[in-house]
Amino acid sequence: MGTDYIASISFTLGVIAPIFLIVLVGLLLRRTGQITPDFIAVASKLVFNICLPLLMFIAITESDVQFAQSWRLAVFSAVFAACSFFVAWFVAGWAGVAPVDRGVAVQSAFRSNLGIIGIALCANAYGQAGLAVGALILAAVTPLYNVFSIYALTRCSDADKSINWLSLTINIVKNPLVMSILLAFVCVALNWRLPAIVHDAGSYLSRMTLPLALLTIGGSLSLTALKASSRLSTVVVFSKLVVVPLAVGAGAWWFGFRGIELGCLVLMFASPTAAAAFVMARAIGGNAALASNTIALSTLLSLVTLSVYLYWLVAMGAVTG
Repeated sequence: MGTDYIASISFTLGVIAPIFLIVLVGLLLRRTGQITPDFIAVASKLVFNICLPLLMFIAITESDVQFAQSWRLAVFSAVFAACSFFVAWFVAGWAGVAPVDRGVAVQSAFRSNLGIIGIALCANAYGQAGLAVGALILAAVTPLYNVFSIYALTRCSDADKSINWLSLTINIVKNPLVMSILLAFVCVALNWRLPAIVHDAGSYLSRMTLPLALLTIGGSLSLTALKASSRLSTVVVFSKLVVVPLAVGAGAWWFGFRGIELGCLVLMFASPTAAAAFVMARAIGGNAALASNTIALSTLLSLVTLSVYLYWLVAMGAVTG
């Protein structure tokens, strides 16, 4: 067994293991009653409204990445996200998935957990530059995730609902994460930096983001949902963890992406189904149980698939182990 192989495996475990160990700690703390559903709800709001936006803002404004030259990455990410939705939507319809399940299945198959696990992977693999590139992908894809998910769930809902596109657009623009990323790009363009005191305070808060977010993911996992996994949820998770990552990797390579851009694309889109899939399914009227199943199953199995993809990226030289 060569030293290069051992070094690659060690690097892969060094990136993946800390993330999933914190998720496991969150699961154990929830099962032993040391964290409660109320804590998870409050912590999630803190992460998504304050900590994560600050992390993205600081990562972008402090990065050496030339964002003006990265427009191709943003366009590719957005186009791929849109294509993955439409493919999933038409395949689910062709396969005869029941209407109550179709919207949830489609959302779970194409919507990745970019803001927590995806960003954590990029940070562990590439450091500050990975955070910045991940933020660019996040900015390009998050609005589309919201639009397509609401469309799919509303179209498949039994209730007589219509989509208020104006309200949806306003909510997307008001999203703290989207606002912080857009503001960061403006600051980069103007070469403006935060005052030292404000920067230091923001840095303290931003450092809470990934540990706290990963703990809430672990605390939100349902082992009951995992045991109730169905054939449909298995197919959806296979699409999410295998089909989507391989497609984005092949497409990115074909269009000339290499190094950190290729690596971040694969790691972001290979992340498990986003926890927001359950929240939206329950709110709009889809099969919330199916959403819970796919989140739990994809989170567990992604430990294996992400390890394989990361090892492949190291072997290709897209990540320097």
